[in-house]
Amino acid sequence: MSKEIRNLVQKPVFGFRPSLLGALMLSVMSSLSWADNPSQALTLQQAIAKTEQYQQTQNVWQTQQQIATANIKQAKLWTNPELSVSQTGFGSNQDQELSIGVSQRLDIFGERRSAQRLAQLSKDQSDLNQRIYQAQLELAVKYQWSQLAIFELERNVVQEQLNVSEENLNAIQKRYQAGSVAQVDVDRARLSHAENARLYRQADLQVQVAKQQLSNLWGDADKSIRIGLNPQSLWPSSTHQQVQEYLADNLFEKSRQLQVLQAKATVAQLKASARPNPTVNLGVNRTRSPETSTDNALVVGVSIPLNIFNRQQYGVQIAQAKQYLLSRQQEFYLRQNALQVGTLLTELQGLEVQFKAVDESQIPLAAQVQRKTLQGFTVGKFAVNDVQLATLQLQEVRLRKVQLLKDGWQRAIEAESLSLGIEPSQIMAKDALAQINQSLWQETQALPIVGGGN
Repeated sequence: MSKEIRNLVQKPVFGFRPSLLGALMLSVMSSLSWADNPSQALTLQQAIAKTEQYQQTQNVWQTQQQIATANIKQAKLWTNPELSVSQTGFGSNQDQELSIGVSQRLDIFGERRSAQRLAQLSKDQSDLNQRIYQAQLELAVKYQWSQLAIFELERNVVQEQLNVSEENLNAIQKRYQAGSVAQVDVDRARLSHAENARLYRQADLQVQVAKQQLSNLWGDADKSIRIGLNPQSLWPSSTHQQVQEYLADNLFEKSRQLQVLQAKATVAQLKASARPNPTVNLGVNRTRSPETSTDNALVVGVSIPLNIFNRQQYGVQIAQAKQYLLSRQQEFYLRQNALQVGTLLTELQGLEVQFKAVDESQIPLAAQVQRKTLQGFTVGKFAVNDVQLATLQLQEVRLRKVQLLKDGWQRAIEAESLSLGIEPSQIMAKDALAQINQSLWQETQALPIVGGGN
């Protein structure tokens, strides 16, 4: 706890009512007790590793792999043969005929082969979805991690402003005791100082909530974690490189290409199933009459379906329409996505220039102006309004740096999300990982059983 903040909570402020002062002291001390908890800085890689380890306990991907492997085996199976038994004549004085036959539907036109192709594409899609999920997980953790880092910086900024307002209040009180300023000037300084104390409590609450939201990703509610980076290290400078890697890997585009291949395989399967695959019949026909002995005859036959009415012509038409639409969507998505990502990267670059200007030039200058104005005020060269104006300018510049950092991270997450083919709002939601997992569970339950006739 800094010396200035200790003075705030330990030393009575001139003219405060005891009840109001006690409430202020209690709330600020509670906030500071949270902030002072010693903890080791948490890196982004550590947060991702913790989340990965926790999420692996769901065993969703193992289940999907088992389903995909079983689908491939199922698609290789032949259609089950049929056994038929019939008899006529049950009396001893009647002619009797017993027929026993086995029929097997043949696969001449590649119906099983097309089903195997679909099953293999489904497995490839599952493998690719796992890579996309991993990228989504890392991006969701990255966003929550950045929020905690930004809120820590914002709390530090508000704490610095609280220190400045305390110095202003002490200086104005001394001038008041010397008879140089009015009571209303002291009251205004007290009000400003109390508001800064409230803002600090609000900023500290943001930090505590962000800590819990981040640690919730690995099944914990840890208030002791912290990021602890300096402002210069907080800017998402690696976004351009990350976007290029995502675009080069192009996971979502590969997923769309797999969908096109699945649509083509579906068309091929429908065409194969529409072909008249024959059924071979093999059996024995036994006849017996009261006057003659038993006669056995081997029966061999073949039946061919007449696909006159239903040739899957409309099913093929539907599948071809879906295939065409997927191809058109693929072209449209590539063009629009590249334009959006390029715009976001341009905006991010401009925000970085502003951030550096504020951090390296405007804040040091505003701090110098405020300090000299306060020094001049203590010796009677400046009025209270001059001190308040310089303090307000310093506060605005500091908060502008925080806002630029927030905007920069938002553009960075949006650019990285779009380069993955993910809706940015899904990544930046408070329950982003829960939504991603919910979609994953639903997709697992909806996985179809491919191939394998009865």
